[in-house]
Amino acid sequence: MSSYNKIAALVVLVSILAFAALALNFLGLGFINNSSRGFVEGSDGCVDFDGNSDARNATLDGGEDEGETIAFRVMVHYVNGDRIFDENGNEVIWRGAGGSYLFHAGESYQEAWQRHLPEILAMGLNTVRLAFAFPDSSPNPDYGVPSADILDFEKMDWVLDFLSQYGIRGILDCHNYNDMFGDFGSQKLIDNWRKVAEHYRGDPRVVAYELFNEPGSATWAPNIKSKLDVAEFYANLTDAIREVDPDHIVIWESQPYVPPLEEIVDLLRPNVVFTFHRWWTDSKWEFDVWSVEQLSYMSLSYAVEYRRKLNVPFWFGEFGCHYPFNASNPEWLLTEQHLWRCEEQMVGWNLWMGRTDINKPWNYYMAFFPLKVFNHDLVRMTWNPPAPSFEGYVLNWKGVDRLEPYRIELWHNGDYVTLKPGIVVRVIVNHKLSDGSVVTVSDELLTLTKETTIKNIEGTVEFPGDWNTKIYIVGKI
Repeated sequence: MSSYNKIAALVVLVSILAFAALALNFLGLGFINNSSRGFVEGSDGCVDFDGNSDARNATLDGGEDEGETIAFRVMVHYVNGDRIFDENGNEVIWRGAGGSYLFHAGESYQEAWQRHLPEILAMGLNTVRLAFAFPDSSPNPDYGVPSADILDFEKMDWVLDFLSQYGIRGILDCHNYNDMFGDFGSQKLIDNWRKVAEHYRGDPRVVAYELFNEPGSATWAPNIKSKLDVAEFYANLTDAIREVDPDHIVIWESQPYVPPLEEIVDLLRPNVVFTFHRWWTDSKWEFDVWSVEQLSYMSLSYAVEYRRKLNVPFWFGEFGCHYPFNASNPEWLLTEQHLWRCEEQMVGWNLWMGRTDINKPWNYYMAFFPLKVFNHDLVRMTWNPPAPSFEGYVLNWKGVDRLEPYRIELWHNGDYVTLKPGIVVRVIVNHKLSDGSVVTVSDELLTLTKETTIKNIEGTVEFPGDWNTKIYIVGKI
C-alpha cells in the first residue's frame, strides 16, 4: 500500500473511532465525562459539578498539544447563588402545576395525560410536579394505599417522555399526605432515593428531586426526634443521592418542617432549592384585615427575604385554593396574586391540583391565564412589601415553628419569642379540642412599649392538650 493510501486509511479509521466515541457518549455509554452524562464543548455556558457557573477544565493527557483543556457541561438544571439555570446557562423560573403522576388512573394513565395536556399547554407550564410514593411507603388510612401513585420507572419514563415533547420537565416529588408514617429518616428512604438517582442520573427530563413532601412528626422514623433532626436527615439524604447522581437539584422543605433557617445554615448543601407551601383556608379572618394583594406579599416575603439572607433559591411548591373556584372566594383571588408576586420576584411556582383523577380537569385557575403579570425578561422587580414587618424587632426565640417577616407561630409547650418595643402585634391563641376542632381562646392587640416575651403554653392543668399561638405585626407605635 502506498504512503498516500496508508495516510488516507488512517484518517478514515480515526474518523470512524471518533464518531463511535461521540455516539457512545451521546447514549450515556461513553467515557467522556460519563459521570455526569455531559459532553465536550467550549467554555461558554458551562458549569462545574458543584453547580457553579464557572466551567471546569480538564487536561488532556497524551494529546498533540500538552496542556490542552476542554470543558464539560452538565445537561440538567443547576443552582448558582440564589438563582436556577438551565443546561445552557440561562436563568429559568419554574412555572408548574402538580398532582399524582398517574392521575390515579391505573393503566389508563396515558389517556389521562392526553386529556389534561390542553390545560397544561394553556397555562404555559414548563414543569410538572410529579407526585409519587415508593412501593414500600406506608398507606394512607383513608385510601388503604399511599396518597400518590406508586413509582413505576417504566410508567414514569413514559410520562417524562410525553411531557418533554412539549418542552415540559418533571420535578419528582416523594409525596406524603397523611401516610408514609415512620418513613422520613429511615434507611429505606435513602435506598429508594438512591435507586431513583441511579435511574435518572444526568437525565435532562428531570429538573429536580423533591425529597419528601411535608415531613411532619407523624412521618418521622424513630431516630428523628426534632426538627433539627429533620434538617440533618435532609443533608444526609442529599449526600447519599450525590454519591450516585452529583448533578440534579434537590429540594428541601423549609419552615414549619425544619427550624428557623438561620439555625441550619451549616447543614446546607450546594445545588439545593428550598420549597415553601401556603394555604389560607383556615385564615378567613385575615381577609378582613388585609387585602389579597397584601397577603400575597406576606406569603412571598418569607422566600424573598431568606433567599437574600442565605443566597439560596426558593420555589413556591404548593398553593391554590379550595372550592369555589371563582371571585366569590378570596382564596381564589389570592392565588392569582401569588402568581403575580412570583413572576415579579422570579420565584418558581407550582399550583397544587389536589387528588388528581382522569375525569377531574385542571381548569380551576384557567381564568388566570395568560397571566396579566408575566416576567418575559426574567428580571427581578423592586420588592415593595407592605410595612411594617418583624425585621429588626425579633430579639430572641426558642422552638419557633414559623419565623417570617409578618407571621410568627409557636406550636409547642415553652416555645417563645422576644420582641423589641415599638410595634403593635395581634396575638391569637388557639386550642385544639379532642374532636380535632380548633377554637380561638383569645385574640388581642398588644402595643409593645417595652421588651416583651410571648410564650406558648400547653399540656398543663391550666392549658391541657394542644395549644398554639400566632403573632402578626399590624403597625408601629
